[in-house]
Amino acid sequence: MKRVIVRIDDETSLEGLAEKYHTTVAAIKRLNNLHTDIFVGMRLVVEENQGEYYTVQPFDTLESIAKKFGSSAQKISELNGVERVFLGQRVFIPSGERV
Repeated sequence: MKRVIVRIDDETSLEGLAEKYHTTVAAIKRLNNLHTDIFVGMRLVVEENQGEYYTVQPFDTLESIAKKFGSSAQKISELNGVERVFLGQRVFIPSGERV
């Protein structure tokens, strides 16, 4: 995991940053103690992860996804800032986690 400092411009969104650096909006907010909207000129620290996104399928739970990727439900929950998952939701799984 590598930390990057990003300067916000008028086309930057948290979702776009999360996608580009393979992390989550929740992780960016947590790392920057962000409780407000972002604004042009603001600088954010982003931890770049290697991994992939997984789209939640019918009957998936954090536990079943964790088992599928050889991870833990707690790790996936913390990384994505969620306590449970919903059909169609995308969750990030760091590389090296897939079995």
